[in-house]
Amino acid sequence: MNNNIIILPDIGNDNMKVTEILVQLGDYIYKDQSIIVVESDKTSIEVPADQEGEIKKICVNVGDIVHTNSPILILLNKEKLTNNTLGINSTKQNKIHNTINILVPDIGIQKMLVKKILVNEKEQIQKNQSLVIIQDKTNIIEIASLYAGYINTIHIKLNSYIKSNDIIITLCINKISNENIILNYNMTSFIKKNNMKGGTQIIQKQTEPEYFYATPYIRKIARQFNINLSTIKGSGNKNRITKEDIMQYIKNNNLDNVRTNDKNIHEKYGPIEIIILNNIQKATSINLTNNWKNIPHVTQHIQADITELESFRIKKNYELKNTHNIKITILSFMIKICAHALKQFPYFNSSIIDETTLILKKYYNIGIAVNTPQGLIVPIIFNVLDKNIIEISKEIILLANKAKNNKLMPQDIKGGCFTISNLGQLRSNFFTPIINAPEVSILGISQAMIQPIWDGNKFIPKLMLPLSLSYDHRIINGVDGVMFLNFICDLISDIRNLLI
Repeated sequence: MNNNIIILPDIGNDNMKVTEILVQLGDYIYKDQSIIVVESDKTSIEVPADQEGEIKKICVNVGDIVHTNSPILILLNKEKLTNNTLGINSTKQNKIHNTINILVPDIGIQKMLVKKILVNEKEQIQKNQSLVIIQDKTNIIEIASLYAGYINTIHIKLNSYIKSNDIIITLCINKISNENIILNYNMTSFIKKNNMKGGTQIIQKQTEPEYFYATPYIRKIARQFNINLSTIKGSGNKNRITKEDIMQYIKNNNLDNVRTNDKNIHEKYGPIEIIILNNIQKATSINLTNNWKNIPHVTQHIQADITELESFRIKKNYELKNTHNIKITILSFMIKICAHALKQFPYFNSSIIDETTLILKKYYNIGIAVNTPQGLIVPIIFNVLDKNIIEISKEIILLANKAKNNKLMPQDIKGGCFTISNLGQLRSNFFTPIINAPEVSILGISQAMIQPIWDGNKFIPKLMLPLSLSYDHRIINGVDGVMFLNFICDLISDIRNLLI
C-alpha cells in the first residue's frame, strides 16, 4: 500500500464504527497523534497516526464501519496522488467520470416529507442547484447540491420521508479535483432555503456555501434541538463550532429539546433533561438485562478479616514508594486470591454452552470493572497466577488509565474468566453484582470497616471487608458458593497461605 496512506491497524476487531473524526483536511499531523475514534459494543479507541504529514484526504466518515487495513487518511507527499477511491465509487473509466452520492444534510433528528423533486434522472445540474424541497410541521427546506454533474439515479420518491444522511441522488461528476472532495461528515449538499411556516424566511448563502466543522458531540446536540448548524458561526479553529457556540445559540433562541419520547409524561411534573446513551452504555444495558433475565443468580455475602493484610499493605507501600513508585491496593491481593480460588474450585472458572455442555478453563484471567465517562468497561488481567502482587498492581493502573482515556484495545477486554466489581473506595456495604456472561460468577467488594469482633473473651476491633459473590445456580450450588467465599477469607486473613 502507498506509504502516504494511513490505515486502520489491527485492533482485534474487524467491525468498528467511526464515532468521531479528530482532524480536518489540511491539518498537519504528527506520529502517534489521535486522528479518529472508533467504537465497538464494549470499547472506544482513539486511533493514532503512524506517520506525520499534511492531510490531503480523509477516507472515512462518522458512522462508517471500518476494519483492519481500511484507509483512514492520505497525506501529501512529492508523488502525485493517482486515485480517488476515498468515499467515491469509481468505474473503470474513472479518468473521465466518478460517481458520488449526494446526501441529505443535517436537518435535525426528525424525518421530513419530500414535497417536490426539482430535478430528473439523466439531467445535467450545476453546483449549488436545488434538488428537492422537503417539509415538516414547521419548516419548508430547499436542499441544493455542492457538486455539478450528470444525475445517474434519483433515490427518493415524492411524498416519501427522508432523514439526515439519506441518499438523494447519485451524481456522475466530470474530472473531480482533489480540492473539490469534501469527505468530513458527508458534506455533499447544503440547505439553500429554510422557510418557516407562517411567513418568516431564512435564506442561506446561495453563491458559495460556507462549510462548517463540528464534532459528533456538537452534531448530536444540534439534532436534539433541531438546529441547522450552517446558521451558527463557529469561533474555533477554521470556524469550528464549539460547545460554547451551540449552547449560546440555544440560549439566544430559547430552543427546546425535540427528543420527546415519553417526555410529556414526565415534564408536566417538573423540569427534565434528556440524555442519549452512547454505544457502550447501550451495549452494557442490553448485556446486563440479558444476563439478569437468563442466568439464575444467587448472591452470598461474607465479611473477610483484612486487619493484618492492611497493616502489611501499608508497610509495603512505604517500602515501595521509592523503589517502584507504585501503590499496592487491596484489589491487587483480591485478584491474586481469586485466581487461586478459581484453581481450587474449577466450576467457578467455567462457561456453559447450549445448556448442555460445560467448559472448564485451565487459564486464570481476571476482569476488573472500571467506571469511565463512556460507561462500564471490564479490562482483563491475563495469567494472574504467573504474576506477583507488584506486577498485578502495575497492570491495574495501566488498564484503568487506558480505559479512562479511550486507549483500550478489543483484546484488552476479551478472554476473562471471572470479574471483580470493586466499590471499596465508596461508602457502601453488600450489593448484588450481575454476572458477566459467559462467565458464571462475579465478586463484589464493598468498603472495609472497623467492627467489634468477639474472640471468646472480649470484643476486639477488626477491619472487615464485605464481599458479595454472585454465581450461576445452574452450575454452582450454595455449598460450593460458601466454600469458595471461605477459601477467599482464609487466604486474605493470612496471606502466608498463598505460599502453600
